[in-house]
Amino acid sequence: MNVRDYYERYWSADGFHPTGKTTPALARVFERWVPAGARCLDVGCGDGRTSGLWLLDHGCSYEGVDVSAKAVEEARALGLQAACIDDASRLPFEDGSFDVVVCVEVLEHLFAPLDSVREMARVLRPGGLLIVTVPNVAYWRRRVDMVLLGRWNPVGDDRSVSEPWRDPHIRFFNPGSIRRIIAAAGLSPVVVGAHAGGVLRDVPWLSQRFRHDEASRPYRWLERVLPSLFGAGVYAVARLDVYQPQSLP
Repeated sequence: MNVRDYYERYWSADGFHPTGKTTPALARVFERWVPAGARCLDVGCGDGRTSGLWLLDHGCSYEGVDVSAKAVEEARALGLQAACIDDASRLPFEDGSFDVVVCVEVLEHLFAPLDSVREMARVLRPGGLLIVTVPNVAYWRRRVDMVLLGRWNPVGDDRSVSEPWRDPHIRFFNPGSIRRIIAAAGLSPVVVGAHAGGVLRDVPWLSQRFRHDEASRPYRWLERVLPSLFGAGVYAVARLDVYQPQSLP
């Protein structure tokens, strides 16, 4: 199976076919770091619902790219500008084309994430920002799964524990490794933090009893103090100071 077939299957009715949404945690990151009027590129845009609609609604210029033609078709159906690409490590844009590049829950799906982050740096203007989010492999619930329950959960969907071999997550990150991959791509980390964790969402009997969209304020304080332990996801904001072309290994 080639790369395009792999991702088309991911977006098919028989695959994972995720539907995006802008979570409160992601919205806070965008509100803090994306200036109104910014020209934004969404790498791995999917159906556009995760970032595209929010960015347009907040006065930004938006372009999305994805390797899946099905995902791009769904994004365009929402009125978003989106294009199909062969690979996130080869973006069809000139150097310095964007003020902000967002890459939300994508790096964990990529075969060569460092090459892709380097390419995102290339299309940023000097002073531009990269915003990345990924799942946190060191989250407290993942530690409980591994150490106490003796199981591996790559967190792709609700079948990930019973069938981890089919999970779409093929790379794994925590706050430290995200900081290192950003630096390796020639970007300067501005902030690396954690979000999207909680107790209600990850203790089974509580998650079934209580509805929740957001962690409590005390829990969000814990995420700031110990991001590696308490954040289900990692977010990073990095700045391109001066673009320096890098030869790939």
